[in-house]
Amino acid sequence: MIRIQQIGALLVALLLVASMGAAAFGSGAFQSAQEQPTNVEAADEVYVHDDGDAVLVYEEAHEDDDAGAVAGEFGLETQTGLMHVLYGADFDEVDEDVAEELGVTGDLSMYMTPDGVGSSGDMTFTDTEDLDEFDASVDVEQSPSNYYADIDFSILVEEDNFVEEEEIVEMDATTETTATSLSSTGSMTAEMPMGPEDQPDESIDMTLTQDGDEYTLDVDQTQAVSDYQQDDWEDEAAAEAALERQFQAVAMNLGGEFDLTLESHSYDEVAGTADVSYTVTFTGVQDQLNAILAQELQQDPELQLDPNEAQAIADRLMALEIDEMQFDAAMSDDEVTANWDVTLDNYDEVVLGVVEIAESLDDVDDEIADQFDEVRTMLEAQEAADLVQSTEMELYYREAPEETEMEFSASSDAENWAAYVDELEERGVDEFATDTSLSFDAQTVGDELEVGYEFHAEEEAMLEQALDEMEQAIAQDPMLEDDLAEPIEQFRDAEFELARMTMEVTESEAEMEAAMAFEDMESFEGVPFETEDGLSVTGVHVETEDATTTTYVTVEDFVGEDADEDEVRAQEPVGEDTEVHLPGEWDREFPSIDEDEVRSYLEEAGPEEAGDSSTLPGGVDTTTALAGVAVVGGLFLAYRKYY
Repeated sequence: MIRIQQIGALLVALLLVASMGAAAFGSGAFQSAQEQPTNVEAADEVYVHDDGDAVLVYEEAHEDDDAGAVAGEFGLETQTGLMHVLYGADFDEVDEDVAEELGVTGDLSMYMTPDGVGSSGDMTFTDTEDLDEFDASVDVEQSPSNYYADIDFSILVEEDNFVEEEEIVEMDATTETTATSLSSTGSMTAEMPMGPEDQPDESIDMTLTQDGDEYTLDVDQTQAVSDYQQDDWEDEAAAEAALERQFQAVAMNLGGEFDLTLESHSYDEVAGTADVSYTVTFTGVQDQLNAILAQELQQDPELQLDPNEAQAIADRLMALEIDEMQFDAAMSDDEVTANWDVTLDNYDEVVLGVVEIAESLDDVDDEIADQFDEVRTMLEAQEAADLVQSTEMELYYREAPEETEMEFSASSDAENWAAYVDELEERGVDEFATDTSLSFDAQTVGDELEVGYEFHAEEEAMLEQALDEMEQAIAQDPMLEDDLAEPIEQFRDAEFELARMTMEVTESEAEMEAAMAFEDMESFEGVPFETEDGLSVTGVHVETEDATTTTYVTVEDFVGEDADEDEVRAQEPVGEDTEVHLPGEWDREFPSIDEDEVRSYLEEAGPEEAGDSSTLPGGVDTTTALAGVAVVGGLFLAYRKYY
């Protein structure tokens, strides 16, 4: 049995709602959402109205010692199109320390509209036993007019590692891309035991450039010389001959020619190292490289390309031009350093070549193929808008015998972003029309972790786009039944308006509230809820207080007008022990959803709830909205399942 102190009062509330649903409808409560129960359990009381409608009342006392800590209400009314739940828990009424078991305090909110989704929260996590230090911040915005992202992250964790000495890796890099070019600069340092301390230091500095079919490689190198290599490096003539043999083999394999110039040479027999500087130029290798690549593509059994297709893709890949590719590295017995500076042109041709290779795979489905088409469109839009994207990143990683530390930061922005989005929209790609913003901050304070975040995304008809994508996915997947699209169409017909959920947990109490609204809830199949006995349920209300849950089920046309007690007792939910209250014989008020109050609660949803923004920011694709649909749909299916 799940202990209350483990799952917290909020989950207890859900369990209570589920259990009363089971009481109301017997075994049918555990059938799938698409099935209808065959009968309902006998009510404790039934109150009949003049028009034949009735309210079935079920009462269940909870024997769990901690059940009295939970109180709240649930309501669903098909006429108003509203669903509302409000449950709270008083931890002082529970023997165990629930707040400590939960390990978190704070507040959380989520919302969804037809045009947007969002969430915000401020939480403190107390269960951070192994987390010594943590600090993170994320700031992202993507809109039709702007794009940027900043991430900072650091963590220190006490743990046992499989290292005897401290090891450190540091790296930084800057990358810039356009539709046709890519450039990257960066450096890396690694401090770690590499081998014997008497190992000679080695280094290399090389630069590769291209001019049409001519490739030039400039090298400055200090390399270790073993005993059996001494003859190759003892003088300049021997070194030049050794290099000639090395590059002759390369040129022969590439079907071209080479020219080598040894610019300097020195050999230190005591240190066991040779210093050389040389330049080697290759010509006539482009055609052979192209032919080798085309042959490899054609011979790959997964691609199944004919010679013309393979050659076309090879031509694209070979269109890459190397403006400059510089790389240097140095290695000692306990440290490695490296630096690079690369500039490439015709980068878009390479990307499209890779796309064409992927499209040639037999197991690529239509959805992925559509994404390849989108890549082409995005490259065209980038070039037309002169989009320039820049990214900077830094990484520090340290691993010691008893702890691990990491620091990471990255930033990204784009020039001419608004023009790029316009070009995409002209080509029918509107996923970047969404406004998205995300801010996230987390840090350890003493033994606790404090987390705060805000996320919002908005786009016109975001929900409608999400529903369309779901229907397309079902239609394109042969493994899925076509009737799965029916609930999606019902969701659309029900005209979803708004959903919101808020939660607050302190050391002494917790509260969870949620609500959703539909313009026409009765568009859902089974709403009003129909049983095989002909009962039509138009409302369900639940009240939990003092360890007792009372459920009120409103049934339309339960009996005819002016029905007597015998006619009432002839109905399935009325048993021998059910108290029957005929019209005029009772004066009792039943719970109902306060429509003004619930709609006021719903209308507070949005970015104003968590910040000062006057409009919903945003910028992800409709995957975000799909998640919202899943949440809303899940809540509704819970109603279908339990009531």
